[in-house]
Amino acid sequence: MKIFKNNGNMVPKSNYNIVTIGSFDGIHLGHLKILETIVKKAKIKNGKSIIVTFWPHPREVLKKKENFKLLNTLEEKIKIFEEIKIDYLYIIDFSSNFAKTKAEDFVKNILISKLKTNYLVIGYNHHFGYKREGNIDYLKKNEKKFNFDIESISKKEIEKISVSSTRIRKYINNGKIESANALLGREFSISGKVVKGDGIGKKIKFPTANILLNKPRKIIPKKGVYAVKILLDKKIYLGMLNIGYRPTINKKIKTIEVNIFEFTRPIYGKRIIVSFFKRLRDEKRFLNLNELKKQLKTDKKKTLLILNKTL
Repeated sequence: MKIFKNNGNMVPKSNYNIVTIGSFDGIHLGHLKILETIVKKAKIKNGKSIIVTFWPHPREVLKKKENFKLLNTLEEKIKIFEEIKIDYLYIIDFSSNFAKTKAEDFVKNILISKLKTNYLVIGYNHHFGYKREGNIDYLKKNEKKFNFDIESISKKEIEKISVSSTRIRKYINNGKIESANALLGREFSISGKVVKGDGIGKKIKFPTANILLNKPRKIIPKKGVYAVKILLDKKIYLGMLNIGYRPTINKKIKTIEVNIFEFTRPIYGKRIIVSFFKRLRDEKRFLNLNELKKQLKTDKKKTLLILNKTL
């Protein structure tokens, strides 16, 4: 997949450029329906599939006071687009100034001039341009003028999946990881760098890797203990992860720390990706470290039962 930016080169013309537009936060099953459509049509036409997306997310720019959290970082999106076999990704640097772009200017300057669009696929409820004036009705009305074909993925096709980024965020905020994963079509994940902790886990023979997240706007699941898988140096490990304040040792700083099973070597500074499978329990305060250790042994048994079913 080749990546272009709106302040850089134009996307090259192919036999048939098939385009879709969106923020695609989460890249859930509804999004996948659209993306699979453009990939399939591009192959049939011997053309190229093109995604137009925005970064930062428009809500980060237009509604700064909102405590808006992202399901995906840009890096995560790029990885998923590559896995889907998208040909070109066109990233628009979204700003308050760009938000004033009228729908017609967006079509002419981006879709026609920069992308040489032959065929546009969008969701039934997608809007673009200043004051959201661009939508499927606007495009159909001006189809002859714009000189490219338009396809809308219908409400019925998307809503029969019953999926939305908002709904997925609610599931993650409530710790309902299995429900979120079902709508995403894959496991929700976070990534970050391993940093040095206080060594408490090591003392009770449950050493943990403390994760410093790459992006502060990335959504984090509800506090608690989770069954997870860890990608480290291109190898998958099983483990359990805690999000919270570690009340047993009276800590007041929220941490994310993962116990990687059957793993002891130091990995400070390494980047890891953690995929969530199930929430095991709430974070709780124990009388002492021995009681905590007993609970962690129970958590590990439960985690192995859950994760071994996925192997």
